Amino acid sequence: MDIAVTLAGLGQGFTYVILGIFFIWLVKRVDDWRTKDFDDDVHIDDGNVAVGLRRAGLYLGIAIALSGAMGGSSKGFFLDVIQLLVDGLIITGFMFSSRTINDFIMLGNINNDEECVKEFLQPDGSKVVGNTAVGMVEAGMYIATGFILNGSISGAGGNFFQSIASTILFFILGQIALLVFGFLYELITPFNVRNEIKDNNLAAGIGLGGILIALGIILKSSISGPFKGWANDLAGFGIYAVFGIVMLLIFRIVVDKLLLPTTNIATEVKEDRNVAALIVVASAINAVAIIIAFSM
Repeated sequence: MDIAVTLAGLGQGFTYVILGIFFIWLVKRVDDWRTKDFDDDVHIDDGNVAVGLRRAGLYLGIAIALSGAMGGSSKGFFLDVIQLLVDGLIITGFMFSSRTINDFIMLGNINNDEECVKEFLQPDGSKVVGNTAVGMVEAGMYIATGFILNGSISGAGGNFFQSIASTILFFILGQIALLVFGFLYELITPFNVRNEIKDNNLAAGIGLGGILIALGIILKSSISGPFKGWANDLAGFGIYAVFGIVMLLIFRIVVDKLLLPTTNIATEVKEDRNVAALIVVASAINAVAIIIAFSM
């Protein structure tokens, strides 16, 4: 082992870590400014799980996306740092764009900010602040977007402007795929998903947020890789997006039958609000998504 090369690599890695922490801090500051009507830190200190979930999803999403920017071949340490700064700013803008899409389309009849600091009366008569179901869906959207940006940035090729254009295009296509998937998910679900989420049903939030993450994992795999031309990359994305959506919808039914043999997802969500059961279901679906992604 060449000690000098190893130490130089560790030094460069430390720089990337510092930049990553900087962007996590930056999105926190932007989100603090965006929600200046209430103090997120105070709500988190007070045990508001909804606010904690949405912040956790934002931080994980930004880290997942940045890891794609840190991969690939090196163009030299200085140029790599400049590229990471540019990619980080793009990622930050896209993460908050994704949040807006989640607010106005995915959960179109719900105001996320109001719901996450709203007081709810629990079935047992106790009161809780914050719609944890909304927080979970928002976290799922952030994490899914992080995977999509990871693939689009790590798979970018050509010159600088082609790389930026490719990242923007696949971000938009990825968001469309998530929205279409969310619509289809609600169609095959025998209860109104949005109403359950608005009613602070965390099990429903885990179901939707978890399956959005699963699709994000598959879409990342479809986007990753060197740039091979617009027509080829767009066709590949379309094929894998359709394949991933169909497979996840099928496996959701399979997981329902295999892992909940004495009941079903609809009963566990709407009637029992069984968070434990939906954690198991969401984890199984994400496990399937990982297998699908690596098999493609």
